Amino acid sequence: MRERREKIIDAELVIYLLLLLVVPLFLVKGFTHEPSTGKHLIYAVGFSIILLLNVLRKKEIRFKYTYAHLFALGFGIAAIFSLISVQIDNPQYLRYSLDVALFALFVPLTGIYLSNKMNTRTKIELSMLFFIMGATVVAIDAMLNYYVGYDLFLGKIGEPFTRASARSTIGNPNFVSDYMGMALPMVFYFIASATPLKRLFGSALWKQILLKASMLVFMIPMISAIFIAETRTVITGIFIGNLLFAGFYLLLRKRLERASSDRREKRIVLLFVLLALIIIAVMSYLYLTPSVLTGGGKLSVTKRLEYALTSSNSWKERFSAWLNSVYQWIEPKNKLRLLVGSGIGTFQLYHLLYTPNVIADHPEYSAVWNNFKRTHNDYLQSLSETGLLGFAMILLFMIFLVWTYFRRLFHIKDRTNLLLYGAIGAGIFSLSLHSMFEFPLHMQPNLMGGVFLLSLAVGVYFNDQQKEMKIGKSFSAAIIIAFFAVITFLKTTAYAGEGYFRMGQRDQQYYYAYLKEYSKADINTVNKYLYDLEHFSGNYAYLKNLAEYFSVRGSELRKKYPNLSSLQLSIKAEEERKNEIENIRKQLLDYLDRAKLLKNKAQEYYNSAVIHFRKSFSIYPVFGKPLWYLGGFGVKPERLSLEGYSLKDKIKVLVGEDPYADLIVKEFKGTDIIPLPEKEIRTVPFKAFFESYGSAISDQISFQIDVNLLAQIQMTLDAIDYYEASMIFFSERQTPKIVGSLYEQLYKNLKAYLLEMPQKVDGLDMQKLRSLIEKLKNYTAEMSIYYYDLAVTLLPGTWSRYPDWESIYSQYMNAVVTTQDQPEEAMKMLIDIAGKHAFISVAMWNGGRYGIPDDTLELCFKYAKEHLIENVTLYRKFMEEVLMTYSGIKALIADKIETVTSDKLKQRMKNFLQIYDVISSTLE
Repeated sequence: MRERREKIIDAELVIYLLLLLVVPLFLVKGFTHEPSTGKHLIYAVGFSIILLLNVLRKKEIRFKYTYAHLFALGFGIAAIFSLISVQIDNPQYLRYSLDVALFALFVPLTGIYLSNKMNTRTKIELSMLFFIMGATVVAIDAMLNYYVGYDLFLGKIGEPFTRASARSTIGNPNFVSDYMGMALPMVFYFIASATPLKRLFGSALWKQILLKASMLVFMIPMISAIFIAETRTVITGIFIGNLLFAGFYLLLRKRLERASSDRREKRIVLLFVLLALIIIAVMSYLYLTPSVLTGGGKLSVTKRLEYALTSSNSWKERFSAWLNSVYQWIEPKNKLRLLVGSGIGTFQLYHLLYTPNVIADHPEYSAVWNNFKRTHNDYLQSLSETGLLGFAMILLFMIFLVWTYFRRLFHIKDRTNLLLYGAIGAGIFSLSLHSMFEFPLHMQPNLMGGVFLLSLAVGVYFNDQQKEMKIGKSFSAAIIIAFFAVITFLKTTAYAGEGYFRMGQRDQQYYYAYLKEYSKADINTVNKYLYDLEHFSGNYAYLKNLAEYFSVRGSELRKKYPNLSSLQLSIKAEEERKNEIENIRKQLLDYLDRAKLLKNKAQEYYNSAVIHFRKSFSIYPVFGKPLWYLGGFGVKPERLSLEGYSLKDKIKVLVGEDPYADLIVKEFKGTDIIPLPEKEIRTVPFKAFFESYGSAISDQISFQIDVNLLAQIQMTLDAIDYYEASMIFFSERQTPKIVGSLYEQLYKNLKAYLLEMPQKVDGLDMQKLRSLIEKLKNYTAEMSIYYYDLAVTLLPGTWSRYPDWESIYSQYMNAVVTTQDQPEEAMKMLIDIAGKHAFISVAMWNGGRYGIPDDTLELCFKYAKEHLIENVTLYRKFMEEVLMTYSGIKALIADKIETVTSDKLKQRMKNFLQIYDVISSTLE
């Protein structure tokens, strides 16, 4: 652990120091979607260059390692093995998991490099200094976000005093505070150490004072960022970790060699330590009490901490995600998952699919479900995604890390090294604790910080006794180049794909903004005004001739021109009449021009958004969000209006050759892990018919069979296919609901079309077309029910968090009423839906929320009155089943109604009880 006489700064270290600055701060306005994606790319490219330089400058490659390094590499290998499950269950998602797995293998290699590279205290301290500088900018940016709603890199981002605004360049307030949790112990080290960076800065007292004063300044925004993020685990981890760090240091320092005998240095250290403690105390007081810094109490860390301790829902929210992860791991249809997991990077795709399993065993969790894309426990997520193999590697890594750390801690003989090792341990402790309740290691800056600290903890500077390995130079270079090529390609396409998606989102925002303004324009009224003006009718009848004009404006004109003769006044009045006509016409035409401009701008941004979403998926074809948005844009008026489509273009739509739909994934190649009703996704029901008769269809025939409507039906099917294709790569709770509603609308359109379609058209086999329409109508009915049922199966409750979801059961019932012609079948389905709604309503109450199935009860009653009233037997049977189905929730609502404080909820509860009583009375 002694300083070695070697070159302190070389090209490799310079690149690494730049990474410590650039990675946490890298954002590109208007192009960055997930902040860590671009940061992953920079880290991978930067370290590939570092490793290659390291190999090229040496004659032979020697490095030292511990068991901790081997088990970290073992996790990367386990991540590679987890791809087996992805290949079995969802091979089309494999590229994404491969990207994550290779990076999981690459990162430990960077850790081994750092463990060997950071072989002097000066290198460690210099790296820590750059880490602190980057963290300070992140913290300042978080403060600006929170207090001003302004970002250094993105500009205006939101409203002040909003917790979510404190995301800074990391991507989430929780991980901003986590980053500070790693940086703060480093700051404390520089303050408490006598002469840090002595070899670079020298031992001049003023230089040390300047360095320590800088650290005090850096500490202020860091502490602020921790408080405004309100991350309970990080606050706890920082407090306990730094307390342990200080405790061990005070306990062990007396038996160690003094770092310096200079009394001035000692006094300076004591002074700055005291100042640091004062700053911490003052800032803690200001942030834990109503003050200017808390916006007079808008920010309340204590309330958030109290909520975590007193609210069971806060814990259940995490437990539901943890259980979800476990259920993915023990999937009975794929026993291989027990060993290799579901595949690294799959939780974000599968989490919604296993929600029914969690709620079946814990119905009350339906009240606290959150749309988590991560397990919020990195240890459990490693078990879920990489199985026992990956989890064992993590566990063994942690065991050897802790054993190595404490074994070395008690053998350190230098106070400064003890201080340094304690600071490293405090940062690791904070990160490790936070990883139990969040996913900081998924964020590249936090991952980079974690790798840095962990590499130091088991590195050569603190651990003399390590194993050594020698690898051939050519082999090493080949491995690095291969890693560089593959990872760079994967990370570049991921970043570019997300970037174009972000551009599409921006275009979409402009599209909706212009569309909203255009919708306010009353075009019909203005056109009517123009018509009236041209024909001198309505409001403009007085402009028809001079006599009419003078009868309305005469008094006004005489006052305006008092000295004119009758003839002169008539001449002037005619001028005024013509000018008024022109002014009104100009105003009306200007209004229409502005409306046309708004419409054109909306169309422009619509087209641009579609182009960017298409480019996004073309570049990165495992990113499902663009497909989801293309599905949404596929049913916008800009497409369904068929504006600009010739008859030939419409025929292309009907035979499946429309360029808009060419990115639809044709089929799903995995198992039933993705709940698609059919493996074949692309649906083109009229393809064969219009391939046979397309050339014979004239404009007249097109009008007769309403090709426009048929093309719009196919366009809607294209949109549905995009939504279905997105399910292979992207989990979105709204997808089944949207698809169910689109199929329901198609059913209505097809049913209406069958009533209006001609019996005979020259040159066409209308019987064949009618058969296709009938078949498609039945298919849309079946699919509508399938997707609505999928919606309530995957996500039965949670309207306490997502209010729009509360109506899903009534929408499902309406779809049944619309698509089911047989009363017996409709009754059976309605009772089944009612049972599901009643069950989950009880579960929501038991989870501390509310569940009032008043809308579905009313729909059942309405259906009975409209469809069953003439059949007394069916009516009575249905109503009895309805009462029985809702009896449990009825008793619960009757019991809860007096405890509810919301007038709106109380009225709904009364309404439910009244309908229930009315149904009961009809059966007496």
